[in-house]
Amino acid sequence: MQELSELKKSLNVEVEQLRSEFQELKTTLHQQQEDVTASLRNLGDISGEVKEAEVAKVESKDEKVQDPLKEDIGKEIEQ
Repeated sequence: MQELSELKKSLNVEVEQLRSEFQELKTTLHQQQEDVTASLRNLGDISGEVKEAEVAKVESKDEKVQDPLKEDIGKEIEQ
């Protein structure tokens, strides 16, 4: 009977250790999840800024291409 009591105590200690380890893992996982979420947001912000810069660059190039066309059309109309 004493042997069973000792086994029970030993198992209870192990269960408590496992609970503690599980809680630590849960906390670590939650922190990592927050870090990843923050990183993805930052990446999205940076990506958005890059896309805006690319759009501005393309629009600038479009204006440069269209200006000579406007001049050519204007010259043809004058002739």
